[in-house]
Amino acid sequence: MNPFKLALLGATALTLAACGEKKEEALTYESVAACISAGVQDAATCQAEFEKAQSRHNEVAPRYASANDCYTDFGYNRCQSHRTSSGSIWLPLMVGYMLAPRGGSRIYTQPLYRPSSDPGHFYTGRNGRIGTVSRDGRAQIASSQVSKPQARTRTVARGGFGARARSSGS
Repeated sequence: MNPFKLALLGATALTLAACGEKKEEALTYESVAACISAGVQDAATCQAEFEKAQSRHNEVAPRYASANDCYTDFGYNRCQSHRTSSGSIWLPLMVGYMLAPRGGSRIYTQPLYRPSSDPGHFYTGRNGRIGTVSRDGRAQIASSQVSKPQARTRTVARGGFGARARSSGS
């Protein structure tokens, strides 16, 4: 079989598998105030979950070697310098957070980002796109995007939030 056709078939299968992935409901908000005004969670929960997401931000955010690389993906002045034991890196600003709705859910609280290429949607630190969000913050999220966020150990060496990027150990 032609290698191009084989690659196309493989890509199609992966796309169909991703579309069929189980979805879970999560809550997504730009701020504690937005969470409180939605009325789904109480004020104390909104604040505590925001603080959890904020504390995870430095661990799970996409990492960039330079400000310009980060600006390419997230926009000018939408990144911040962060000191590490091996020097400085650049992280996008946290622009929201995701938390579980009431009840026993497997959803982990985590920070959310908005790349300049898709400013109308939230993304997880693993480049998982959050679909449409209702007025009260509810959104359906692919199960693979709601699991516990992993600490990043690589720095993106050039623009391309997600799979398009080249990375190096850091």
